Amino acid sequence: MTDPQQLRTLLGERLEIVQEIARLNARQLQNRQVFSGLELEVMRCERDVSRSGDMAAVADRLEQARAQRDRAEARLVEDDHELLEWQRRLDVVDRRISRS
Repeated sequence: MTDPQQLRTLLGERLEIVQEIARLNARQLQNRQVFSGLELEVMRCERDVSRSGDMAAVADRLEQARAQRDRAEARLVEDDHELLEWQRRLDVVDRRISRS
């Protein structure tokens, strides 16, 4: 492969990686919004536990909200790991491009 062909290939690979990072950033933003909403729901439930007469219903709602929040938090951790991997790939391609 000639140098211009190799550079075109590397730039195409870089574009694909940047697009994937953009997709992951958008997903992470959405997951952060979901997580924040669930954090508010947990706080509301905790407040209601202290005020409510129907402790069983509020406690159940609190348990569900915490479980949903924990799942959202796990998705955020996954997002972070995926983004780190794609950014590592981008660094590798950028180094290859700089040597071309």
